[in-house]
Amino acid sequence: MSMPRKGTSADNALIESFHSKLKSETFYLEYLTSRTAAIVLQTVRDYINYYNSI
Repeated sequence: MSMPRKGTSADNALIESFHSKLKSETFYLEYLTSRTAAIVLQTVRDYINYYNSI
């Protein structure tokens, strides 16, 4: 959950952008019927590793 301080919406801009890209490039592209914690964690790790290795 995003909880910026009053009047400082830019505080969370970086992480909000990351979450948006993560969801649009992974979870919204694949039809996952069961999203267990293990599947979500592995998907996020794979996403981060992929973009850190470019």
